[in-house]
Amino acid sequence: MKIRKRLKWKCVLALAVLLTLPCLGLIQTRAAKGIDLNRECSLTVSVEIGSDAGGNDAYLEDFNKMEIPVSVYLVANVDATGQRFTPQAAFQEMNFDKINGSPDKVTADDWRTLAGQAEKLRGEFGAEASGTAVVRMEEGNEAASGKITGLKPGLYLVAADAVYNPDYTTEYQFTPYLTALPGSEYTQEGTGSDEWVYDTVIGLKADAVPQYGKLNITKILKEFNETLGRTTFVFHIVGVDRYGATQYEEVESMTFTAAGSNTITLEHIPAGLTVTVTEIYSGASYVVEGKDSDTALIWSGAAVSAGVSGEASVTFTNRYDGGNRGGYGVTNRFESDGNGGWTWENPTALAGE
Repeated sequence: MKIRKRLKWKCVLALAVLLTLPCLGLIQTRAAKGIDLNRECSLTVSVEIGSDAGGNDAYLEDFNKMEIPVSVYLVANVDATGQRFTPQAAFQEMNFDKINGSPDKVTADDWRTLAGQAEKLRGEFGAEASGTAVVRMEEGNEAASGKITGLKPGLYLVAADAVYNPDYTTEYQFTPYLTALPGSEYTQEGTGSDEWVYDTVIGLKADAVPQYGKLNITKILKEFNETLGRTTFVFHIVGVDRYGATQYEEVESMTFTAAGSNTITLEHIPAGLTVTVTEIYSGASYVVEGKDSDTALIWSGAAVSAGVSGEASVTFTNRYDGGNRGGYGVTNRFESDGNGGWTWENPTALAGE
């Protein structure tokens, strides 16, 4: 009997990485020079914005190596005061009465709701982008960015495509949101200058979604003693991250009733881990030919699909050593029920039979 032991990957959660989200709840409420509705605006999307907040250095490192396609869609026209919006084209169903009537009372949740509506309508009506850019690192820059020019004043939906980091261990999914052009320091932060800024710089809001992969363990049994009966082989699997910290541990076995080969596949292993597989029990009368331990890098399913690499695999070969001791095992699994108890799984089928 053995107990399965899992060490949960410390990064297995979808982390919300807030680089910058313009605060549209603070719409201009004090006197300022009116917007020049005939002047073109530009929007620069930079991953450097907000880099010192929330410990985002790891994500910025990824973003600076990636290419992130970004599109903007004109959701509403704006009047010269910067306080009243009129929905356009595919977004005609949107209602801006609350914003137009009391801009100083609009909350961040209100803007998130409107952004969700805009994103839904964009998909339903196939809205045409007002401009596109690719956020990437350019020579001479300190951080990846992309610039969209030739935009008329108005309220825009900013939507970035989901992308994988270079080693496919993480997928970044970017939350669509709304931003007004032009903007001002006062409208975004509630303090500072109320002068309209026609060349605006913003950041991205992203969810980092960890990826997982598979490990194939193949056993080749060259000879089998039928008199001794079935025999079991046991493997210990340990996965470490790039810092050498153990993030995954497992014990697996397979049982043979004849010579041949068999493969077991372990799934949902965090991508990017280096796993070491060791054959810790080789059957009562069987020995390993060659190495009894091997390592492999876990590639995500996305990396495999993209042709970057294949699934992680290791192979071990055994032969009969002439002994007369038989023996096999049964795998018993214990899974936590989350309430201090355990669920016992007693398999009735043996691998290889």
